[in-house]
Amino acid sequence: MGLVLLNIAALAFSLHLRIACANVVPMSSAADRILVGSDAGRIAGAVAHIAGAAVEEIESSLPGALAGDRRQVRSYVTAYRDLTARVLDALGEAREAKTGAPAQRPAGAVWLRAVLEREAMSAPFTDWVGTLGVGRGLAVAVVASLREMLPGAEPPPPPPERRPPDWDLDERAVTRFYRGVLDELERSEAPLERVRVVLGLNRTELARLFGVRRQALDQWSAHGAPAERQEKLATLGEIADLLAAKLKADRIPGVVRRPASAYDGRSALAAIADDEQELVLGEFRDAFDWAAAA
Repeated sequence: MGLVLLNIAALAFSLHLRIACANVVPMSSAADRILVGSDAGRIAGAVAHIAGAAVEEIESSLPGALAGDRRQVRSYVTAYRDLTARVLDALGEAREAKTGAPAQRPAGAVWLRAVLEREAMSAPFTDWVGTLGVGRGLAVAVVASLREMLPGAEPPPPPPERRPPDWDLDERAVTRFYRGVLDELERSEAPLERVRVVLGLNRTELARLFGVRRQALDQWSAHGAPAERQEKLATLGEIADLLAAKLKADRIPGVVRRPASAYDGRSALAAIADDEQELVLGEFRDAFDWAAAA
């Protein structure tokens, strides 16, 4: 997370003291509301201000992830990671702005992000989701988990009318969801890096697939791809997984660079750069299915 893991506990403590004082300037920043706010709706709004695209992607992908769609599991986990990273970033930046303290890694911060990410398995089943809905409820659940771990911070009070989420799931479906989330969390390579390595790309070529500069990829590596890019990244991950399973590693770079009639004379990489990654995935699936049947 780079600069994000600052002394967040110190910020929590300082803000806690601020609201305990009578002569205090009213809180206005999103970081203030996240750390010491008591109104769940305002907390959700603060998180949406910081990571709105991630909240929207969670809202969109979680139902499918719970239903067993592996692509939606990947999208959900990526968005959840993006949300937690952006919240921690915002808290670190707020501390630096308030105190002028230089960026540093506080004791215990190494495990903080990992613990928050593991909550991706249980957060969908909290009362926050049942009461506030998927996206806003997940946002508050993340904040509640974070505040439970920070000295000087208290979890937000429970909603006055608590409702459990109404997911129609059996035990087997929940277990499948847990395993899928854990598998995504424990992938040995970050999704972007896996795509780059499997397809044999340099970072400039990888950036070209998304129509961005290399500097944007550096940001994505630190914070996760933005929510609006997650669907494409998930599809590229499927392409990489399929090619890695079916071909020798040294053949893959040539395959994706070879012009093909299926892509109107372009290469698979050129088609992906033109946002036709679903076409590429379908062509590779058909090719391997045909080869297996022949």
